[in-house]
Amino acid sequence: ACQMEKGLEPGVVLIPVHSLSGSRDVPLGVYPALYLDYVPRPCAQCQKPPCVPACPAGALYQRDNGLVLVDASLCTGCEDCLPACPYRAIVMDGNGLARKCDLCASRLDQGLEPACVICCPTRALATARGAEPDGVWAPAPQLGTDPALRYSTRHPERQLRVTCFLTA
Repeated sequence: ACQMEKGLEPGVVLIPVHSLSGSRDVPLGVYPALYLDYVPRPCAQCQKPPCVPACPAGALYQRDNGLVLVDASLCTGCEDCLPACPYRAIVMDGNGLARKCDLCASRLDQGLEPACVICCPTRALATARGAEPDGVWAPAPQLGTDPALRYSTRHPERQLRVTCFLTA
């Protein structure tokens, strides 16, 4: 979805998907109840983003609605933002510019869902506004970044659902 929506070159991945087993081909569980669990890792859209002050050029910024964006016209390619992101959500594109998931901010501005939410065949991705439901958790709360990203487990399918709660 990111490739099409953003026109990214091959190899630039804005939402990596990790396997809980450490390998895409190794199932978890005990036979005959084997399963594969994958975790999408988009930008956490931190409400206290450490990447923003780390960028000396001011290319990373936070909008009033909480989204953390990259202004490519200001990016110098210094890569200071890469180690600042505790979620490793910032990557460099083929032009040496910082890129990251912005939840398709231009689509959200038009009242549309992000491309990944529309394209996800398992409906594991979502955006939401308002109060968080019970049973969701933030990734790595000990980091103090207050991410808008939340995870929840949907049973009985054993599927992880990733939801980003927007503030505005």
